[in-house]
Amino acid sequence: MDRVLHKYRTDTPFTEALITDGKVFLATAHQLNDPFECTLQDISHAWQEEHTTKAMQAALAGFAHSFGQNIEPGRRFFGLNNSKAKAAVEEIFAAGDLEASYVAMRAFIKKRTGKPPSDCRTTLRKIDEQLTETGIFSLSADPAQPLMWAHYGGEHRGLSFSFRPLPGSRLADPDHCLPVTYSDDLPVMEGDGLQVAVTISLSPSGAPVSTQRVAFTDKTFQRIVTTKSTDWAYEQEYRYIEPFGGLCDWPGELAECTFGLRCPDERREHYIDLLEAHVPNPVLLFEMRAQTGTSRLERVPMDRVATKPKPAAKPIIESNEAHEIPTAQFVARLQQLLQQQNYGEVIFQADENLKSHPDDPIMLDMKAIAHGLAQEHDVAYALYQRISELYPEAPSGWYGMSCALQAMDQLDRCVELLERAYNLDPSDPSFSLNLGAHLINDPERRAEGLDYLRKAKRLGHRRAQRMIDDAERAHGTGT
Repeated sequence: MDRVLHKYRTDTPFTEALITDGKVFLATAHQLNDPFECTLQDISHAWQEEHTTKAMQAALAGFAHSFGQNIEPGRRFFGLNNSKAKAAVEEIFAAGDLEASYVAMRAFIKKRTGKPPSDCRTTLRKIDEQLTETGIFSLSADPAQPLMWAHYGGEHRGLSFSFRPLPGSRLADPDHCLPVTYSDDLPVMEGDGLQVAVTISLSPSGAPVSTQRVAFTDKTFQRIVTTKSTDWAYEQEYRYIEPFGGLCDWPGELAECTFGLRCPDERREHYIDLLEAHVPNPVLLFEMRAQTGTSRLERVPMDRVATKPKPAAKPIIESNEAHEIPTAQFVARLQQLLQQQNYGEVIFQADENLKSHPDDPIMLDMKAIAHGLAQEHDVAYALYQRISELYPEAPSGWYGMSCALQAMDQLDRCVELLERAYNLDPSDPSFSLNLGAHLINDPERRAEGLDYLRKAKRLGHRRAQRMIDDAERAHGTGT
């Protein structure tokens, strides 16, 4: 694709920062304006079972292959000599059915390393989470759409930036720049299901961590993040997408700037000055005008045809003092690192901040999340426990402890901790969802569990309806 794509903007400091910082902000599904964004029709239970079976078979085959590579004299398998390793592997494969062997393998690895491998049975539960983490930067093929100028261009007082897809840029990559499909039907899964990618990384302690996610190039996944209702067809939208949201470099060359019909002259001059100071290439300048005798708009070149880039100024070093990044910006950076699975960097950055602010609940929370995602759940639990001790009225500590205990298969206190979090903030849909997920497995509190799941649905949790359907199907209850 070689067409220029356009981003409508209101006149705000964030728009100025797009120029001065050379960054664009990729929103996630929760931040978009259509409640059906990034939504897939229900995945069939048959496909889920088939995928899970294949994934468990593959995991066990890989485990057996690894054992076969370590049976030579003098080599050890998970720290065991050949005879003990052989006995352990035979016991795992004699555990019974496929899932029993898979559970035994995970327990063996956890016992020998202290950390279990990721559970392929939970991959599908995380699809919605992955979809909502996908970063989306919306662009339009039409630079003169009146409704776009009214809705996104500050009622014609704003401006638009146009990006050219240079070779090697994100906009030139068909896996990162996709046209939106307009349909009133939600996307459905291809017959072969979803492609799953496995990423191997190191935890902060140096232990290997495997993570399963839907492949970013999967066609069903791409359709999910590029399908909108036909009501939005006038936008002629293209989407620059990344696996994570937040700030990213310009996806192409900033090639054009168009000023809205009502954009004041002084603001035009201001933005032209910014473009000349921060964009290394000439930027073509346009303005919107009303066509004579009609109610239509047209885009025409300005008398000043293009900017004249200024030589880059040398940075002025005022002092040797460190400049602190605003908290919101710093947290956004850490969240992006989490989405990129760079857990060690998050822990390092949080630790550096905690040296001067040892009781900062935000940094403690970010560090705990990173340890949890790196499967160091015992460390995460200790951090969440500290948060709950320092800030007993903050629900994040109690909720975090329950998540860490669940990950360690220590379920006895989970409900108690979730109830504590829920009572502190009943408006958080995750508290209701997780509390309901535990209680529906308790025959005496099953009805209460369904009530919590229904509340999570009312609060907008994406996974609630599927869990309600599963519970009603399993236990023969109805609405």
